[in-house]
Amino acid sequence: MISDSKKKFVQFESYLSPKDLVLSASISRTWRHLAEDHILWMKKCLQYNIKEIFPPNLARRENWALFSAGLVDSPQESPHYFDGDSPFSSKISSSFCKSLFQSPSSSLHFSQLNLPSCLERSKWKAIYLRNQHISNNWRFRRPNAICHLRGHDEHVITCLKLRGDRLVTGSDDCTLRVWFVGTGECTQVLTGHTGGVWALQLSEDGKIAISGSTDRTVRVWNVETGVLMRCLNGHSSTVRCMSLSGNIMWNIEEGRCIRPFIGHLAAVRCVKYAGSSVVSGGYDHKIHVWNAENGNLEHVLEGHTHRVYSLHFVKERNLVISGSLDTTIRVWNVKTGECLQTLVGHQSLTSGMKLRGNKLISANADSTIKVWNILDGTCIHTLAGPNKHASAVTGFRFLDNGMIATSGDDGTVKLWDIEEGSFICDLIKLPSSGAGGCVWRMKATPTMLVCAVGSRNGTEDTKLVLMDFDGPYP
Repeated sequence: MISDSKKKFVQFESYLSPKDLVLSASISRTWRHLAEDHILWMKKCLQYNIKEIFPPNLARRENWALFSAGLVDSPQESPHYFDGDSPFSSKISSSFCKSLFQSPSSSLHFSQLNLPSCLERSKWKAIYLRNQHISNNWRFRRPNAICHLRGHDEHVITCLKLRGDRLVTGSDDCTLRVWFVGTGECTQVLTGHTGGVWALQLSEDGKIAISGSTDRTVRVWNVETGVLMRCLNGHSSTVRCMSLSGNIMWNIEEGRCIRPFIGHLAAVRCVKYAGSSVVSGGYDHKIHVWNAENGNLEHVLEGHTHRVYSLHFVKERNLVISGSLDTTIRVWNVKTGECLQTLVGHQSLTSGMKLRGNKLISANADSTIKVWNILDGTCIHTLAGPNKHASAVTGFRFLDNGMIATSGDDGTVKLWDIEEGSFICDLIKLPSSGAGGCVWRMKATPTMLVCAVGSRNGTEDTKLVLMDFDGPYP
């Protein structure tokens, strides 16, 4: 049974922020016990959207060779990791807390709590502390290890996919490479295409790769063995985009084309598939919505005045979001074909978009990233200013704690706070930044950044850069 006194203590602590709750443990032994309440910390993690991620990967850190090739400046002295003994910007008064519970008028006394003699650490508190540790590693640019993987020499890395510890890259050198992140080893070189690889998909389990090429074929590979499983013929031009879900359109197990979707009047630049719908965007300025089961064209979404370059399909909300060379972004209802919003503000084509809640993030060739409210079409933030990218944004990835990482044709990877709309730091700045160095592709997990870098003028070697931001449990 939990005493009424302890219930009141825990109720009081429920009003504290997680940082203040950690600090309260330093007040006394009693407070330290109370600050380890498992249910309390579980609720705090739910309140602040903190989830349990995979365990720390210490073996990866040990296996990577530490490089100092100038990709990241030497870390400057910065605040210590967040842990139970760290100072916080938000502080509570120890004397206030003590006086609150020790005042004569208070009905609560520490002697009433019947606390155990041995302190038990809360699992959810440990999860919270590790989350903050990792967040600060990102914010203060403190990678535990950096690894450079050489491959696709003097060529452009056009595609990058990551599943767990398996990384697959495609290049205009006509090959794909399979890497094991844990050791940095290239485990397979997939050869067979006679043209550059410009599209790549990985199965959910990371065992099957599907590549599209300028040789007009789609190839299906077993990435564990390197064996070519199928070569799918039928296209009459470069395969630049694919969307993988089950075996729709192509049956990759049998190598059979189920059905073509014909209707665009010019090249198809982007395609998305989810549920029973296929959505495609083309150089004819239009977006087509198809029924994947019978091949029928359900809607033609018209409104853009230039080529459609990017799509984001949110099936559960029946939304399609399109980016065009006409500089606008449009939000459509995929069921009715209605244009719900037209987002105006970018100066060039939008290369990528992602929706979280009602906030849309868009990356653009005008060197900026914008945060939009799709309900009213307003721009909440423009991630720019003196620290903005100097040229086109090539990609972005959501991280935890309200951060995103963005990569640029200027040879940098930047970290931003999307809640505040502010710049945090440069995660990567190539020595050739501003002189031809480029970050072509980027992926990120909660604890790791993977970038494909190089140049088109020989100023930067083609390579993969891996940065480990993991943190241990306290």
